[in-house]
Amino acid sequence: LVDAQGDTLGRAITDERGYFSFDLPESGEYSLVASALGYQAMQSEPVRVGAGEVRIVELSMETRPLPVEGMVVEARADEVQRAELRPTGFYLRLREGRGEFLTPGQIEASRARYPQQLFWGMASATTYQRSHDRPGIWNDVVVIRSRSGGYCRPSIYVDGVWIREEDMGGGESLADLVRKEDLLGVEVYQWPFGVPPQYAGKQSCGVILFWTDFS
Repeated sequence: LVDAQGDTLGRAITDERGYFSFDLPESGEYSLVASALGYQAMQSEPVRVGAGEVRIVELSMETRPLPVEGMVVEARADEVQRAELRPTGFYLRLREGRGEFLTPGQIEASRARYPQQLFWGMASATTYQRSHDRPGIWNDVVVIRSRSGGYCRPSIYVDGVWIREEDMGGGESLADLVRKEDLLGVEVYQWPFGVPPQYAGKQSCGVILFWTDFS
């Protein structure tokens, strides 16, 4: 944000859709300067903004390829898509990249013996142990890391069906619901950003989707 004298008054980073906003110090004439890696920097025409007024400014930036001295490109074949997963929307959401995903190839290559172990080392989810009669992996509960630094219990879906706590018997865990060898894909979404609309609203935490070899 630049004033009429060319002084910078503020900076902002756009969100993933390119939106940004500024609260102006006072009415007057302002310009916007936009820059991004791989694009030509651009300054808008001066915009006059009155007290209590909201103005919308749209900036379209031209691409500007980055010059490089030299690079080595190594082509790798993409993981083959599983036909069973395509109707679920898994690959569409994977391309959008709003959640954290485990693909069929990643699950197959994992050393995990139980589904809970797939979350060890994940950025958005982890496990903790609860106390009940069954020792070992059945004690592990999957939780989602909140953006405030805490943890919360997510809504769990298996093949699109919401699994509520009251639907599970006493002492049952995720290892009773799905076997690691039956899993085709896993999606993890932190609340409230990125949760697919059809799986939102069950509780104020994240969502974990499990897709199994239901064929």
